[in-house]
Amino acid sequence: MPVPQAARVPETVPTTDPLARRLFHRLPRADQRRWAGAYLSGLVTTPGRKSVRNMARSAGAFETASQSLHQIVNSSPWAWEPVRRELAGWCGERARVRALRVAPVVVPKRGEHSAGVHRRFDPADGRSLSCQLALGAFLVTDRGTVPVDWRLSLPGRWSEDGALRERARIPETVRDGLPGRLGLDLVDAAAAHPVTAGLPVLACAEAPGEALRLVAGLARRSLSFAVSVPAATPALCGPPGDRTVRTAPLADLVRRLDPAGTARAVPPGPAGGRARRVPAVVRLPGVAVPLALLTERTDGAGRPVRYWITGTDGDSAPLVRPGAAALPLEVLEECGLRDFEGRSFPGWHRHMTFVAAAAAHRLLGRGSVLPTAL
Repeated sequence: MPVPQAARVPETVPTTDPLARRLFHRLPRADQRRWAGAYLSGLVTTPGRKSVRNMARSAGAFETASQSLHQIVNSSPWAWEPVRRELAGWCGERARVRALRVAPVVVPKRGEHSAGVHRRFDPADGRSLSCQLALGAFLVTDRGTVPVDWRLSLPGRWSEDGALRERARIPETVRDGLPGRLGLDLVDAAAAHPVTAGLPVLACAEAPGEALRLVAGLARRSLSFAVSVPAATPALCGPPGDRTVRTAPLADLVRRLDPAGTARAVPPGPAGGRARRVPAVVRLPGVAVPLALLTERTDGAGRPVRYWITGTDGDSAPLVRPGAAALPLEVLEECGLRDFEGRSFPGWHRHMTFVAAAAAHRLLGRGSVLPTAL
């Protein structure tokens, strides 16, 4: 759809920023490339809430700028996947990439019509809230943890209600909104990029079924991994091949295998606690390979409060240490994580692509100066 002449970006708009040029050079039209650069600039430079009106106003732009900024996200037909691949390459050129972290990010929302919105208990806030659940792929680098890709969970009605999906413009090919499968989808997408192929994976699962799905999928892909799993995750008890084998929660298994808490110490875990490797090979239902179990103790009484499943080779143990892959949540908030103005699935993905690029610029973009005016 052509942009009305009155809403075109004036020729005086700076468009020479290296990051914007790198990310958006494949967009087919010049006005798309210019407004994409302007939206990215707005997320980085606008103080406070990153609404399109605030971004246009803070730059002192003309009246139709907010309409065009809204259009580049919600209705301009450009694909976000190539932009994210370019972003991963740009990050890989500026920092040493050590691992891929796959992690959920809760985005609070008002109303019931934004794609994927649902009621969910948020452990960080300790309460239920209306939100979207994003699964992010983050590059763990020597200069911080940087977002490069996203998936949106589509629970319940968002996978079943045809009319609701049509209003939110959710493609027919996008059906499964389960976090574990979305996480594996992010891992598969990363495997196709030279910067992220073969990286160790650090992930977390909030439910036992999700934990089993993630661990089994990562094991099948022959990747080094460390997955934080719930204490209730079932483990197999008994020797391999025993037809009478039963399952027990990991917490019970740890109490039986290491009652005195004397397991061998490994580097401290992400929360700063003492992590120990349980002195036994662990098997999980549906997972063909033997696994190792690390317990992380942070409650002061020495009791396990977090459980990590890894491969037995120990290659992923360095991932389980303080601050190794802390999410840049504050940076994401400052770059407009909560400020998408729209309800559609494509619009959300385009906005989150801009958010990832803005966060990457904040974390790795020294020497790259974004334009400060429209």
